[in-house]
Amino acid sequence: MNTPLVTRPATQTGAGQRPSSAQRAIIRHALIVGLPLLALAACSSPRPGGSLKKASSTGSSATAPSQPETCAPAQLAFSLDAGEGRFNGMSHSGTMLVLRNAGSKTCTVPARPLVTLNDAGRQTLDIVARDPTGAPTPSIPVTLAPGATVTSDMRWVSNDVYDDGHCETPAHITLAIGDETISTSFAGHLCGAGGQSSSYTLTSFQPATAPQSATVAKAMTYTCDDRRTLEVTYPDHDTAVLTFDGDVHRLHIAISASGARYVGDRWQWWTKGMHEGWLAPLKPGETIASARGVSCTAP
Repeated sequence: MNTPLVTRPATQTGAGQRPSSAQRAIIRHALIVGLPLLALAACSSPRPGGSLKKASSTGSSATAPSQPETCAPAQLAFSLDAGEGRFNGMSHSGTMLVLRNAGSKTCTVPARPLVTLNDAGRQTLDIVARDPTGAPTPSIPVTLAPGATVTSDMRWVSNDVYDDGHCETPAHITLAIGDETISTSFAGHLCGAGGQSSSYTLTSFQPATAPQSATVAKAMTYTCDDRRTLEVTYPDHDTAVLTFDGDVHRLHIAISASGARYVGDRWQWWTKGMHEGWLAPLKPGETIASARGVSCTAP
């Protein structure tokens, strides 16, 4: 019996069989074309994590440098400085707003002071700010390092020079810091024309001095005979900053027969050494207090 001959398709190869010459040609062509493409893909593929590192350093997900927070009133010392009368002129007067960072952290305050003037009952008076002619409106907050001070000049008409004019006499000035306020006592007469509000001008805050050293600016706490607590800071040899009853008062050195006497902001502070002093009010027109005042001592 003759055994039939079975033939396999040329495109199929069994295990152990060598590919035909046509199949080998197809494989060689695939290798020639495919290998360079694989090599190019391998070179151009990003390394694991490479694109993530770049995005984290330059992309929108990078963390921006933090900005100092708005100053809290508790870390600020707010006072007025009449500058020994340098603001006074023909029917004009003024004072300097002094704001110092008495805290330990850097913070910011608005470049443009936002103030209201209040009567003795803390009610806001109808006195408005008027922009100085040609003065730009600052928008970038002022950064205050610990111990740094900024100042602003405030000026107004102090005599009733208007027909049907009027004058107001505030007892306090309040400065807005963010959503909070800080205030100090105020002395002055602000006048306006009939039918108009009294007004004043304010310059933007400007740096006054470099931060004082801890030794010079160290605060001392005095206990007075009337049970009042008095905190005094001497930022320089000619100035005493007194804080009591919730207000800050900036006083300047004055002539004295003995000890160190400071006057200003309707108060006199007279010390004999660094641990004993007398606090007395200045009556209108007085440059030396007529009363001895209350005795205060520091440990």
